[in-house]
Amino acid sequence: MRANGMTWIYRFQTTRPSDGERVENTRIIGLVKEIGDSAAAAWREVGRLGLDINLQGQFGRKPTFGELAEHFRERELRKTSGVGLRAPETVDTHELLLDRWILPRWGGALASEMKSVEIESWFENLTSTPQTKSCKPLSWATVTKIKSVMAQIFKHAQRHELIPAAIDKDGRPTNPVLLARCEAGSDYEAAVVTPEQMIVILKELDKPETLLEWTLALLHAATAMRPEEAFGLKWEDIDWKRGQINIRRGWSKGKETAGKNEGSMTQVAMHPALSQALEAWRRESLYHRDSDWVFASNRAKGKTPRSAGVAGQDYLRPAAVKAGVIPSGYRGRFGWHNLRHSLATFFADNEVSLPVIQSMLRHAKPATSAIYIHRVNASQLAAQGKYLEAINLKPARVSAVA
Repeated sequence: MRANGMTWIYRFQTTRPSDGERVENTRIIGLVKEIGDSAAAAWREVGRLGLDINLQGQFGRKPTFGELAEHFRERELRKTSGVGLRAPETVDTHELLLDRWILPRWGGALASEMKSVEIESWFENLTSTPQTKSCKPLSWATVTKIKSVMAQIFKHAQRHELIPAAIDKDGRPTNPVLLARCEAGSDYEAAVVTPEQMIVILKELDKPETLLEWTLALLHAATAMRPEEAFGLKWEDIDWKRGQINIRRGWSKGKETAGKNEGSMTQVAMHPALSQALEAWRRESLYHRDSDWVFASNRAKGKTPRSAGVAGQDYLRPAAVKAGVIPSGYRGRFGWHNLRHSLATFFADNEVSLPVIQSMLRHAKPATSAIYIHRVNASQLAAQGKYLEAINLKPARVSAVA
């Protein structure tokens, strides 16, 4: 508050030439009654006055995109506590995309001079010319992930005031990566297991020597748990009295993880029938103490869980071939995660509401759960049939002609 009324004050940091220390500076922008009372209005005035050049960040000059990327890697990607923690698998993927694709192309470019049209052209080149060892272009799904990582780096740099938060006409910070167009779709369609096919899969695994795999398949099919969550279970995580399974950790790539995200670390419903199946497996397992892994590896003498990849390849896939889910010799993706897609699709087919499906899958957004619902289902066919009946269109009658 000043004598003339509420005043906008712009605070920014610069590097003091004498000793290299970061010091705070202030500049009066103007009266709120003249500029407006929104942050967007104030930022527009900052840009009009040319003061955003003071947001030069810790580098004391215009940084390269590579410098911003390394700041993002150390301060954000690899952080171990606080807001925005990422799953280990996500961190590994982001670092791979950075080192394999992003930094070789953009590492030396000045971040302030990167143009949306140039980034978009690069995206198109990645998907139209040989890029991999097998001389294939990248898929748009992979390029979408690359775009996401690049956009996150710009947002991180703007948040830490390493680069100016360029202001658009509405007073919002802009991001050149977000303006670059990208085909967001993917041609991947997860193979879905129907209840009838699941019966066949369980029958194929219903043997004394594959009771572990039978229980694994049933657990995934009935709960839509992520593979890393199922293989990360210990007997102490199962609350038999309340009928729930507590997700407390994950197991992926031979090590314990913190799980997918904070929202996924919660409880999963356990029907009495599923509870009985888990109890039956515990009675047979050599590793049945509370602190033991539910799906412990005999080869590792119970010290680690089974390998999800090996168990899926050696047991689930052959059973899925028998059930007609995938053809023999199928080279596409198919594993425990497909049973997560399958349960979501079954729920949608049986008119379970999207919020309930979202809660079962433990997704933060309903739109994410909707992605897991595949193919034409009976409800859709019934709805279409009502329309055809309304326009008096009857199924064609085919008769043999002598």
